[in-house]
Amino acid sequence: MIEVLVALLVLAVGLLGVAGMQTISMQQTQGADRRSVAVLHAQSMADEIRSNRGMPTAGVKAAWLASVQDDLGDDATAAVTSVTADKSAKVRLTWTARKTQWDDIPEGQEGTEEDLLNYNKFEVTVRYAK
Repeated sequence: MIEVLVALLVLAVGLLGVAGMQTISMQQTQGADRRSVAVLHAQSMADEIRSNRGMPTAGVKAAWLASVQDDLGDDATAAVTSVTADKSAKVRLTWTARKTQWDDIPEGQEGTEEDLLNYNKFEVTVRYAK
């Protein structure tokens, strides 16, 4: 009888570990998905800059920002800045996500919702010919 109880205890601890790893895996998958979406948005703007051989119009930028915020959340930002000296532009996206246990959270931190957010950014420099 004791052997059965010990076996059940070991099985329960193992199943709890598997459930925890599944949760972390889902969080990391969601983070990877958001990074992939950010890269796709940056690439679409880079293609727009290259095809126009310069900065996009204000309307195109506004539509792009709306699309970024639809996909990455209302707090996401997207900007395109021109570096005319070397005929390039910088495309920058930022968005927030909840921190996971793998992110830097100080020991014993309870904090506010703001403290538990992880700020992500992606930036690419696009060169174009005039």
